[in-house]
Amino acid sequence: MKTLEKKPALHSPKTVTACYSVFDHFFPACGLFDLTEGMFDGNPDMPLEQAQLKQIDYVLDQVKCEPHRRILDVGCGYGTLVARAQERGARALGINLSLEQVRHGQRQGLDVRQRNYLTLGREWNRMFDGIVANGSAEHYVQPAEAAAGKADEIYRNFFHIMHRLLDPRSSARLVMTAIHFVRPPNPADLLRNPFAFPRGSDAFHFALLARSFGGWYPGPGQLRRCAEGYFTLVDEVDGTEDYHRTSEEWLRRIRHAFGSKEVLRIAAASLPLMLSHPFQFPTMLYCMLVSQSWNWQFRPPYPPVQLLRQTWDYVPASSKIRLPLASEYWKERSVERSATRRGMEALPRRRRAKSPVPTGHSREGTAIKPPA
Repeated sequence: MKTLEKKPALHSPKTVTACYSVFDHFFPACGLFDLTEGMFDGNPDMPLEQAQLKQIDYVLDQVKCEPHRRILDVGCGYGTLVARAQERGARALGINLSLEQVRHGQRQGLDVRQRNYLTLGREWNRMFDGIVANGSAEHYVQPAEAAAGKADEIYRNFFHIMHRLLDPRSSARLVMTAIHFVRPPNPADLLRNPFAFPRGSDAFHFALLARSFGGWYPGPGQLRRCAEGYFTLVDEVDGTEDYHRTSEEWLRRIRHAFGSKEVLRIAAASLPLMLSHPFQFPTMLYCMLVSQSWNWQFRPPYPPVQLLRQTWDYVPASSKIRLPLASEYWKERSVERSATRRGMEALPRRRRAKSPVPTGHSREGTAIKPPA
């Protein structure tokens, strides 16, 4: 399981960050404050907000969210899952690319931070008992990277990072909800102008989605293959119909808002976006309201994608591979600084801790105090 962690990019893809800037101004004006799908259990009359809360509770159950358990939410959105985890007594922390969404969560008193998972250094090692990636995986790979054959490498690196963030002394788990291709397109097509393809074709819709939201989906079995040696898939649920119902409700509410007196407030909220994103903003509107490409990908009878809710159990590292504890990392740094001051030519080797649990800490109750 030898993996070299790649040096993280300093900036996230512009298309992804821009799309969330649009969401943060546009969706709340339409009465939409949660970007996750619901779990309707086949009940078309269930209100969207109730179904979304049911989905969050399902994810938290899968990650074994309990009092004092340390939970990381990767791509936390507006912080609804972090807030729900805290209500359960867990110590929850969220990271997100969108500054607007982070500020929203912080105003609610939540511990959410603007971070890319790629930038979480060794000081975050073994900080968590459970990790959730609830819908963020579609942004990890971009079409150009998929076209260059780098998708497996990126997903493999994601699982490597999540593995070192989890504390093996606890019942460590990773829970993901991710859109997967059923009919994978040619990634090179997503780099072309959507209108170069016949309207209504898979290539047309996927190219339009890529220009609007950025990202690339994993293919059938790809995540399982890339997680090998780090995590074992123990549960998988198909939530495609749930995402279909959710997307249709989003479309209905947006149309309703556009046909009401709220349209002026929406236009005022959208004006800065039109100026800052003169191409992507109208492309997103066309994608959502005209071509309805977002909804198209989930519509029956033969949707080209599927949403999978996956639960992964932590695979213990080989006895020859040992990730340092966060406390050991800082202790090592202190030794290095002292050695530098004394002019020592050699540093003492890192020693294995005598006790698997540091004094004064429980296995699942260690406070989350990663660097800001």
